[in-house]
Amino acid sequence: MLVLRRRVGEAIAISGDIEIEVIEISRTRVKLGVRAPQTVSVTRRETLPIAAENRSASELLHNHELRDDLEEILRKVRRMSPGTGEKIGVS
Repeated sequence: MLVLRRRVGEAIAISGDIEIEVIEISRTRVKLGVRAPQTVSVTRRETLPIAAENRSASELLHNHELRDDLEEILRKVRRMSPGTGEKIGVS
């Protein structure tokens, strides 16, 4: 791991097209600015699991076979009258 010291207004460059600048320093926090091409995803580490879940959900929505199955289940649920106890079969 490379460890650097920077002051407000100073920056570091990564691969020539990504720049991280120190914007502000307070007693307990450092505010950083990131300049990067739009093709580069920049996110906070603690949000990575959420981002992965969102990607998975998005991929599922684009899976036509799964979507068709879910639509069929919803049609069956709508046809059921309340309290019949009928079970829904999924193929």
